Amino acid sequence: MTPGDRLLHGTTDEAFEGLSGLLRQLLAQDPTYAGTLCVHHHGRRVVDLWWGETMDPDALLPVFSSSKGAVGLVVACLVRNGILSLDERVATYWPEFAARGKEGITVRQLLSHQAGLLGVEPRFTNQELYDHTPLAGRLADQRPLWAPGAAHAYHAVTIGVLADELVRRTAGTTLGQYLRDSIAGPRNLEVHLGTPAELDSRVIDVQLPTPTELADAPDAVPNPGRGSLAALSLPVGDRAMWIECNEEAFRRAGTPAGGGLSNARGLAGMYAAVHHEVAGVPRLLDDETVAVMTQLQVWGRELMNPNPLRSAFAVVFQKPTEHHPWGSYRGFGHDGAGGSLAFCDPYNDVAFGYTVQRIPLPGGADARAIEMSRLVRQATRTMR
Repeated sequence: MTPGDRLLHGTTDEAFEGLSGLLRQLLAQDPTYAGTLCVHHHGRRVVDLWWGETMDPDALLPVFSSSKGAVGLVVACLVRNGILSLDERVATYWPEFAARGKEGITVRQLLSHQAGLLGVEPRFTNQELYDHTPLAGRLADQRPLWAPGAAHAYHAVTIGVLADELVRRTAGTTLGQYLRDSIAGPRNLEVHLGTPAELDSRVIDVQLPTPTELADAPDAVPNPGRGSLAALSLPVGDRAMWIECNEEAFRRAGTPAGGGLSNARGLAGMYAAVHHEVAGVPRLLDDETVAVMTQLQVWGRELMNPNPLRSAFAVVFQKPTEHHPWGSYRGFGHDGAGGSLAFCDPYNDVAFGYTVQRIPLPGGADARAIEMSRLVRQATRTMR
């Protein structure tokens, strides 16, 4: 019996059998590889796989910035309901935000990494992030780090705080609670921004990079120099992602930008719900709202990023690029520093979710997940 035969579990429709074949190859190369994969096509679950010695399809793992997909869908619901307008000034909803030259920033700019608020001076702590209110107050008082709209740079942590405060101001509830009450809960989806204690028994720890792996890939984990914009974007000590992700405080706080816990079934189901009925609940969004939220807002090299590869963002959501080719031009979603990847691709009518236990280096979407997304597109082409 091969490692793939022993360690790979679940079901795959015939047209998507290439994914099972790929996973058997990967497990033959590395029997310690563990993760989950789920794909919906035309609103039907066609792939439901999990692999690894201790992996279970209902296990919950930190998914880091794949959490931002849930943030985007909550914002989309408020836009759909007319509660939030992308072209309204943020200060209309959050008056304190107008301080220090921010009175003209629109919701659209704020949520597409253009506002110049990727951090606060001189830095922020993990506790301020977990508590939300202290950091939201500091962001409201922060002068933009560049003229809003003049450039874009990934607001890795703060975009979750900013979106959460907007939801609190307009919907009267936290972003995590809105997700639970209006999106994930009614559809029985395991996507949590603030994981309750009763689910702790199903949480599997992320396997962090070993000292040897870090030594072999010295540039894989961000280590911004003092005085750089990148340094401002991370908590002091850079602990929340790489060390605290397996701790109770991290999962209870469920910070929207990167503190979510989920699995492939939850992530794929969340994106399937955009266009299709899930668990008997009607589709989440209408076509116009999807079009408005997923239209490309910024593309190109980021202001603070030494990587020459270009990024592309809609409102909150990532868009696929030539260097990050997980979907068609209509695709939208988000990857996570721990390797997770989740997206919706309306052109191919696909919803995709992937989680992995051991953080791959370098960070961002696991290259194996990108290859899986290619096989999914290839399969859908044969079915048209």
